[in-house]
Amino acid sequence: MKVLIIEDDKFMAESLATKFKEANFAIAHLKNGNEVVEEMIIQKPDIVILDILLPGKNGFDVLKELKEKEETKNVPVIIVSNLGSKEDFEKGSRLGASGFMVKATVIPEDVVAKAKQVIAGITLESR
Repeated sequence: MKVLIIEDDKFMAESLATKFKEANFAIAHLKNGNEVVEEMIIQKPDIVILDILLPGKNGFDVLKELKEKEETKNVPVIIVSNLGSKEDFEKGSRLGASGFMVKATVIPEDVVAKAKQVIAGITLESR
């Protein structure tokens, strides 16, 4: 399994990468939202962990773009952000996110667990 982490906060990105590695995921990482589609075509991740507040394109714009492209539209995306308003949750859901987690209320292990659930659900649905 491979995860693409799109996160500009170095500590958060490293924490997530460590926990995903412990769960036997291969890791790819981007610090901004500018070249996500191109990187996804190269990396072929099984799931994406996406921050909203990013340099360049924000996470909502990235999510919208990913869901519009044939090559990337079926890859699940979990938003992990400091944003947590009802409007943010609704926007993420409307744009096709498979989950939305607020950084202040989760630890990296929770994100890994959610990613595994999402991948398992998608695997079951595709059989």
